[in-house]
Amino acid sequence: MDLRVLGRWQTMAAVATGAAGATFAAFAITLSVGAQAVPGWALVPVESVGVVFLGVGLFAWFRRPEFVGLARLMVAVGVTWYVGDLQFSSNPALKVFGFWLFHLNLVVLAHLLLSYPTGKLPALPVHRLFPRRPGSGETHHRKVPLARYTIAMLYATVVVTQGMRALVEKPLPPQGWGSPQAHISVWAPIGSIVGAVFTIVTLVLVVLRWRDEPSPVRKARGLYWLSVDLIGVLIVVGLVAGLLRPSVTVESVVLLLYAVAHLVLGAAVLTSLLHTRLATQQLVTELLAALHGHRSNNNVRLRDALATALEDPTLTVHYRLPDSDDYVDAHGKAAPVPAGTEDRAVTFVTGRGGQVLAALVHEPVLASPILHRRLEAVVAAAGVAIENAQLQKEAENRAHLRGLATAEQATRKTIRNTLHDGPQTQLAAAQLLVGRARALAGTGDLHRELGKIFDTLQEAVTGLREVVDDLYPSNLGRSGLREAVSSLARHSPTPLVIDIPADRWDHDTEEAAFFIISEAVCNALKHANATRITVRVQHLTNRLHIEVSDNGTGAANDSATGSGLHGMRNRATARNGTWTIEHPDGGGTTIRTVLPCV
Repeated sequence: MDLRVLGRWQTMAAVATGAAGATFAAFAITLSVGAQAVPGWALVPVESVGVVFLGVGLFAWFRRPEFVGLARLMVAVGVTWYVGDLQFSSNPALKVFGFWLFHLNLVVLAHLLLSYPTGKLPALPVHRLFPRRPGSGETHHRKVPLARYTIAMLYATVVVTQGMRALVEKPLPPQGWGSPQAHISVWAPIGSIVGAVFTIVTLVLVVLRWRDEPSPVRKARGLYWLSVDLIGVLIVVGLVAGLLRPSVTVESVVLLLYAVAHLVLGAAVLTSLLHTRLATQQLVTELLAALHGHRSNNNVRLRDALATALEDPTLTVHYRLPDSDDYVDAHGKAAPVPAGTEDRAVTFVTGRGGQVLAALVHEPVLASPILHRRLEAVVAAAGVAIENAQLQKEAENRAHLRGLATAEQATRKTIRNTLHDGPQTQLAAAQLLVGRARALAGTGDLHRELGKIFDTLQEAVTGLREVVDDLYPSNLGRSGLREAVSSLARHSPTPLVIDIPADRWDHDTEEAAFFIISEAVCNALKHANATRITVRVQHLTNRLHIEVSDNGTGAANDSATGSGLHGMRNRATARNGTWTIEHPDGGGTTIRTVLPCV
């Protein structure tokens, strides 16, 4: 029992109500046994109806606090079922009281039927009562509390007419099916007529509720509606039987069927209370199985699975773009989330960290008490599926980027080795030959021309060596990250302040760190007009923290989608790292990267 949810006072009220109701039921049953003209085979089911409603109501009161309104009405039906038995008491006051409230149980039952499952009487939209004329352009958004008026009039009719009968009719024989008609007053037909009118209105309202319910709700309440149909039919049969004055056996059969219909109703309510929990667990299992292996590029399948689970073919799913407040549909087209209305409700799907992943636009009835657990289960399953798909996509992206980075590094090494072993070696050999020829040429014009050729070849060799080092620095693998960045600083036209420890890390981490630093420095030189660039590297708890900052104009942020910054971000992502770019208020740009390392 979730007593913490109920609260201390509600718990005490539930316990007191249950104890009082059970005591009253036991007392009333002892009065009626042997006093009614009902055979034993019908008496047991008839007298058990109130106990069933009382038990189901208390169960709902304790175990399903969200249905506390329904629980109280169930208890009220159970208690009032026995009020008529007080007519068999030898106490005159109790006898009058039982006569006075004999029909109260029917009104409480009508109250229950109209307010199921919330326990609150709904207001009916005007257009359900007065359909607008085609082309009239009139709208009817106002709701009329017709159910409340009807139930209030039924309560008043029972209290007033039966009270007047108790005052003017003498003697007061116990009422029941086939009661004597000799001593009734004018208040009896008045009560019957008024009660019949509002009973018909009640039946109409019940039918309207049945028609308005979406198929998933109607399906979930199948046993409930069956019991309501049985009760309605047997009430009519009972009225006809009262007019035809059949035998006691026929009346007992009808009364037995009437009691059985009530027992079915009690079972229907209990089943719905239990079924919502069991069905929710089964639904989550089936939905997760259906969504197993869901991929972010198959959002249509996800939407169809959710619509099937909720039995709402109109369901639409709006996926939130990462790091954005924009939403798209299953095909990637822009799809803003609409505002909730009377016809459409919006429920947001969140991830484990509370971030919004998507929005479900569905029928409002799915948020009703009888279906809200299903909606919550589907939303939870959708959150797991969407988040897992995003994680899978991120893992695939990292693997793809890691593959690209590996291929790029391999290509750089291949080109470097090719240039070093081919053109660079050939140019160096040509320079050597020109030097020898120059030495043999003496001091004439040929010597001077060969000198120019020698200098040109020297510039070409130096330039090609720089290109080779830019492709892949030879001292990175040999001497480490600090030496490679120091070499980069020696060739930079802008001063580089370097704060890098002499430690060594795994080859892949050093490689990724160097090229991120190289691209960040290059980006600052091209776009920021900086006069100073600072490079800091720290090793903290298996993480390499890299920071490249400059005192430039901050123009690097304008190129955040360019190849330089995009390449840095991809390198960090490929290594399961993070990458951010900031512009402090004082100016400049700061690029921070964190890479896992050993």
